[in-house]
Amino acid sequence: MSLVNILGININTFTKKQALAKIQEFVVDERQHQIVTPNAEIILEAIGRDEELFYILNKADLAVLDGSGPQFAALAMGYPVERYPGADMVKDILELAAVESRRVVIFNWQGGLSSAGDIKISLQKKFPKLEIMVEDVDRGIPANLTKAKQFSPEIMFCALGAPYQEKFIFHNLPNLPSVKIGLGVGGAFDFLTGRIKRAPKILRAIGLEWLWRLIKQPKRWKRIYNAVIIFPVKFLIYYFKNIIFFK
Repeated sequence: MSLVNILGININTFTKKQALAKIQEFVVDERQHQIVTPNAEIILEAIGRDEELFYILNKADLAVLDGSGPQFAALAMGYPVERYPGADMVKDILELAAVESRRVVIFNWQGGLSSAGDIKISLQKKFPKLEIMVEDVDRGIPANLTKAKQFSPEIMFCALGAPYQEKFIFHNLPNLPSVKIGLGVGGAFDFLTGRIKRAPKILRAIGLEWLWRLIKQPKRWKRIYNAVIIFPVKFLIYYFKNIIFFK
C-alpha cells in the first residue's frame, strides 16, 4: 500500500476510485476499520500538541487526503495524490449503503449547525432506502451506545469535528462490534442539510474552497489562517531541511 508521509502523518496515495474500492472491501471484511481524512488543520494539531491524534491518524486503516495544502505538499514530494474531500466521500458511502442495504449510524455534535433531526430528514429524502440512526452527543461526555448496539449498524459516521471525532471512533469502535468502518466527517452533513452552501466546483477544483468558507463563515478565520499560511510555512521548512538538504 503506497503512502506519502507529510510532516509525520502517513497518507494513502489512492485515487478516489481506489479509495472507494478499499472502503467497499472494508464493509465486507470481518475486521473493524477506521478511516481518517487528514487536512492541513488536522495535521498541524497532530504534530503540534496532540500525541493521541498523531497516533490515531497513523494507525488508521485508510488515510485519505483532504485539503489543497496537503495535496500540494504531496506533489512537492513526488506524489500526485488525488484529493477526496470528506463531503464527497460521505455521499459516495451513503449511496453505497443505500444500494447494499447497509445500516448507518451517525453520531452528531448537538452543538453543531445541523441537529440529528435535520440530518435524518435530509438523508431520508435523498436516500429513501437508507437504514439510518442519528444520535446527538456531547463532546467530552461518554456516549450511551445502547441504542446503537441494538440497531446493529455496519457503518459509523462521527460529526464531532476534529480531533474529537477521531478519538470518539478510536475508543468506541470496539464497543460497536457490528460496525465495519468508522469515519470522522466534520461538517459534511451541514452541506447535505443545506445549513452551509458548498463552494462552487471551480473554486474546489483550483484549491480555493477555503476562500469561500472564509467569506461564508468569517469566524473560521483562525482555522483557515493555520491551513493556508502556517501549514505551508511548516511544510517548506521541513521540505528544505529534510528533503532538499539530504538529496
